[in-house]
Amino acid sequence: MTDPSEEAAIIEKLYEYGEQLNSAKDKSQNVKDYQGIIHVAEISVKAKQVKAKQLSAQLIPKFFKFFPELSGPALDCHLDLVEADELG
Repeated sequence: MTDPSEEAAIIEKLYEYGEQLNSAKDKSQNVKDYQGIIHVAEISVKAKQVKAKQLSAQLIPKFFKFFPELSGPALDCHLDLVEADELG
């Protein structure tokens, strides 16, 4: 398990990615932000960061339709999040 300040930094990064995608007119142009969400979600699963996993589990499906080329990694990651014991 990681310390709370590390998880807070990860949550802040997730919010940053989410805000950038929310504000983008053409969300499909922000591939790096969606890839960032997936990457941070994978880290949070391994580190057992509950709040980061919960936020990731909300963000991945929210923007899923804009990134069909990332559907495989996004789906795999989302399933890992849902299967996590700590996720409510």
